[in-house]
Amino acid sequence: MGSLFTMGKTSSASAGEEITGIANGAVFLDFMAGTITLPEGSTAPLTRPMTKNLNDLGLQQCQSIGIWCSDADATYQVGSAITLADHQLSHVINNYGFNTVRIDIPNNSTPTASNQIFFMASTDGWLGYSFPRISHQRASISSTSTDAYVVELSKHVGAYNQFMITTVNTHASNSIDIQIQYSEDGETWFIDQGYTTAVAIAGGATPDAFDSWASEVEHHFYRIHVKSTVGGAAATFEIYYNFVNDRGSAFL
Repeated sequence: MGSLFTMGKTSSASAGEEITGIANGAVFLDFMAGTITLPEGSTAPLTRPMTKNLNDLGLQQCQSIGIWCSDADATYQVGSAITLADHQLSHVINNYGFNTVRIDIPNNSTPTASNQIFFMASTDGWLGYSFPRISHQRASISSTSTDAYVVELSKHVGAYNQFMITTVNTHASNSIDIQIQYSEDGETWFIDQGYTTAVAIAGGATPDAFDSWASEVEHHFYRIHVKSTVGGAAATFEIYYNFVNDRGSAFL
């Protein structure tokens, strides 16, 4: 059945977890040394262990791998011969020898360090792991409003089919205005239905001090703008987001 490789234990994460807080740039997976190197600007530590390494096993190559990245625009170099740029979230490769993988994550996200990856590799020619057909990226952002609109969350959401954003005003009294926008090219933006007039979320930190938005309209990008309703009256808030792919991927 071979040996399985995935992310090892760190001071902040258990072995086998997905890696979160990744900035745009190149992620390097070195299976000989058993290390994962993240781009500058990612959540520390930038170099992380795998659960195994080929050196300790006395081997030169893995033979199969499954990889998921939260941005379908990411590109992959697996070994020296396979390059993938096919706009999918998940990839499974069997019966192919390699000892390095490079994942290039584009600059599609605000905050920058909000990308996620997961991988499972094997020394067997057939990956001895049932790679998930359903996936999602979810996280939260805490911030403070200003007098002008600020893009607090922006995501390339190609390959997902359900989109949920909940914005909570955590300030005791001050209100915030929000707008949700969509784009097909990441440059030209349109205000989503229901947000042509900014939606105000009152302060008070009550159970009703939130806005919940959900859609199954598969635009290519979504983002949310936030500002203070009244100039000079800043408010703290949190944004919770969850983008779901429950239709699987072509490889799977």
